[in-house]
Amino acid sequence: MAEPLAEIPVDDYRLTIERSERGSVIRLHDGDGGVPLRVELGPEGPVLVLGSGLTIAVAGELSFDAQRVAIRGREGVHLSSDGDTTIESEGDILTRGREQVMEARLGDVRLKANDDVKINGERIRLNC
Repeated sequence: MAEPLAEIPVDDYRLTIERSERGSVIRLHDGDGGVPLRVELGPEGPVLVLGSGLTIAVAGELSFDAQRVAIRGREGVHLSSDGDTTIESEGDILTRGREQVMEARLGDVRLKANDDVKINGERIRLNC
């Protein structure tokens, strides 16, 4: 770790700003010496690193807009909705993995394509 350029006490925390060979780093240190928050500033842009979990609670709408979005869960990914779920794509929708399950407990599941709908399996089982 480089020598801090600035160090600011904030309640029970300490905010430090450091410069390294790869860019600058802003760290929030807790009273136990841990770093629950780190912002790395480099040529590719800022990277936010959290030392623990993150919960985002919003009363209104939450949206993400980017050139590309990637979400990865090392032990799993769970998406749920108390209302409708819509997946739209201007390109192909691809799935990979051992078993892909699409289920609607209430309501319909509709597949619609401008071109062919392809089903490929050892056995195609309908209404099972």
